[in-house]
Amino acid sequence: MQKAWKTAALVIGLGVAFGGGAGQAGAGVTLMPEKPGAIEYDPKTGFPDHNGGFSAMVIVIPQSQLAEFDKTDGGARQISRVARAEPGAQLAIKLVFTGLSADRSGTGEVTYDLKVLTPDGQIYAASDYSHLAAVRGPVGDGRRVFDNRTKVVLMSFDPQDKPGIYTIKAVARDEVAHLEVPLATTIELVPSAAKVEAPAVAPVKAKKTHSRKRRRR
Repeated sequence: MQKAWKTAALVIGLGVAFGGGAGQAGAGVTLMPEKPGAIEYDPKTGFPDHNGGFSAMVIVIPQSQLAEFDKTDGGARQISRVARAEPGAQLAIKLVFTGLSADRSGTGEVTYDLKVLTPDGQIYAASDYSHLAAVRGPVGDGRRVFDNRTKVVLMSFDPQDKPGIYTIKAVARDEVAHLEVPLATTIELVPSAAKVEAPAVAPVKAKKTHSRKRRRR
């Protein structure tokens, strides 16, 4: 049975939609944003945000796409990044990273901090998490693409939440190399689409018609 701790509209899921362990992907990993353009993983340089050889990125995706991270055939994972969402949308906050170091036994360890800020800069739904486990175990040369499948933060906005830009801040931490990479992304909460109703039309009463009878001559 999967376990989860719920805090308001956020949940930390353990092994959500798949088993634990390090994620792996080939050189053609492409993360597809909602806006035009793509952010590609470069096997030589990793992700854009880095500290030394350790690089990472935080993204928001639909929960329905979590299974994409369970692929182990080395194929590209097509992920739809969510930039805008309505209340009730089921989302997942994913951390992807590469270039981690290993100790003498070949074990690597990455943890991360994460918090979600409301449009006015306050912590959303007590979502201030520290030292969440992302991966711990054999990592080989560390050049594969790993992810935080061990503990994934799931989120769903409530109808009463204030529309606007929510900021997700994270810190990816290579515990072996003692390297940190600060990360950030945003998601806009938009009001639910208003139902369009036809204007009420007052019933039209049929008028009575009178016919005159012609007199016979």
